[in-house]
Amino acid sequence: WDNGVRVVAVRMSSCFVPNGASLEDCHSNLFCLADLTGIKWKRYVWQGPTSAPILFPVTEEDPILSSYSRCLKADVLSVWRRDQRPGRRELWIFWWGDDPNFADLIHHELADEEDGVWENGLSYECRTLLFKAIHNLVERCLMNRNFVRIGKWFVKPYEKDEKPINKR
Repeated sequence: WDNGVRVVAVRMSSCFVPNGASLEDCHSNLFCLADLTGIKWKRYVWQGPTSAPILFPVTEEDPILSSYSRCLKADVLSVWRRDQRPGRRELWIFWWGDDPNFADLIHHELADEEDGVWENGLSYECRTLLFKAIHNLVERCLMNRNFVRIGKWFVKPYEKDEKPINKR
C-alpha cells in the first residue's frame, strides 16, 4: 500500500471461551502440512489458594508462570491456563520425538498429572491447547520481526529504506 503498510496474509484468531479451549474460530493449515504423529504432551498442575480473593505471587515466584517462562526461553512449545476449579492452573508442554528432560524447566511444586502421544489420539481439549501453543509461538515470532497486530491480522510496516512492493 502507498500509506506505508504492507499487508501480510497472516490471520490469527483468538478463541473467546473462558478456558481458551475452542477451535471453532481458529484457522490453520498447519495440521495438514506437518507429520504430527510423533507429537507428545505432558500436563502439569498446581493448586493455588482456593479462598477468595485469590492472590497469585509475582511471576518469579509463581510455579506455573515461572515454569512457562523457562519453557519459552528453552524453545519448548507450551501453554498454560486456569482450570475451572478455584486456584488450580495447568501447564501443558508439547514436543516431537525423544522425551526431553524437563527437570530444569518445571517448578518442584507442579504435579505431573497426565501425558500422552498423538498416535493414541488427542482429546479435543489437548488439540485446542496444542493449537493455542502454536498460535502463541507464531504470534511471538511475528512480533519479534516487527509485525504489528491489528485485531486478528498482522501487518508489516515499511522499513525506512525499503522499496515498495509491486511498484513499477
